[in-house]
Amino acid sequence: MPLTVESYALEGLRRPCSAEFVRPTTFVRLFGAGPTGVGEDVSYTPADHAVLQAAGATLPFAGRHTLDSFSRLLDELELFAVRARRADSCDHRRWGFESAALDLALRQSGWSLPRRSIGGLLR
Repeated sequence: MPLTVESYALEGLRRPCSAEFVRPTTFVRLFGAGPTGVGEDVSYTPADHAVLQAAGATLPFAGRHTLDSFSRLLDELELFAVRARRADSCDHRRWGFESAALDLALRQSGWSLPRRSIGGLLR
């Protein structure tokens, strides 16, 4: 599935879950050809979010991709400026960008995930 990425933005969010724990997340928004694709990095460590958000939108995502080529591009990029505090943070960060890319690709093609999935089964 093709997608065009023009730019992206990051938004840090925090939600108090208890007196002892505030849940950090980072929304990833990919922009391209009108629509916006949204994903979320749900890493647990606040420091991992702080470094990403402080760096801003510096990764070279702009261009024409397929979902596969965008995923391969993520393989080549350093998604953490410093070593992640937790090993699973690497997967969470990647999934945040990949889910935003999937959302953007579906929106650019005029499809929704349920429609694309059902349509694929009916062909």
